[in-house]
Amino acid sequence: MCYFGSATPDLATFYKAQIGEIGLLELTKRANEVSLPKVEIVDLRHELEQGNKSMISGRLHLAMKQNLENKKQTILFLNHRGFSSFIMCRDCGTTIKCKNCNITLTYHAKGQKLKCHYCGHEEDIVTQCPECKSKNIKHFGAGTQKLEEQIQMLFPQASTIRMDVDTVTKKNSHEEILNTFKNKGIDILIGTQMVVKGHHFPNVTLVGVIAADSSLNLDDFRANERTFGLLTQVARTSW
Repeated sequence: MCYFGSATPDLATFYKAQIGEIGLLELTKRANEVSLPKVEIVDLRHELEQGNKSMISGRLHLAMKQNLENKKQTILFLNHRGFSSFIMCRDCGTTIKCKNCNITLTYHAKGQKLKCHYCGHEEDIVTQCPECKSKNIKHFGAGTQKLEEQIQMLFPQASTIRMDVDTVTKKNSHEEILNTFKNKGIDILIGTQMVVKGHHFPNVTLVGVIAADSSLNLDDFRANERTFGLLTQVARTSW
């Protein structure tokens, strides 16, 4: 017998349960009968109009400050690793792509490398456009490395730890990061979707999702469904 377990099952599996192809077992209550946390949406376009160009809204900044004062922990979720999502020439529009996969390379500040998150290909940082030879090369988008840098600037007194594919390369490093966050009182955990997969952190009272709508624009016909599932899992991380 095979069991599929998920807080947010995909629609295809749920439909099979509805028509009786597979059985359906439902959990109607959360552990300890805890209610779901309050969810607040902040439109960053309004933040930009007010002069806030960071990834952290004024509302989230205030909530994080209050959490630090109350000795509570915060999780910041951004489902993009690296420092910047891609590099583009501002003169001709050329983006630097992987020679194997033909997708944009992600900039990683540590080691000054461009990396492909599909095949693992790496290149040195580009300072000149390979097409027009312009040096007007800029970084676009944001990843967990850049978010970590901003948080350290906004809250220099807070202790932070980051968990993504780049920080869990060693054996047992995944568990070590989670245990360090939970047992050593780290104030802020920054990470990709691996930080929201069924963990229990009793002292986490705030979860901030950065650029929550970005995954809606993925080239996937199930982008809306998967975004909903991921955000629902994120919301369940806070107690």
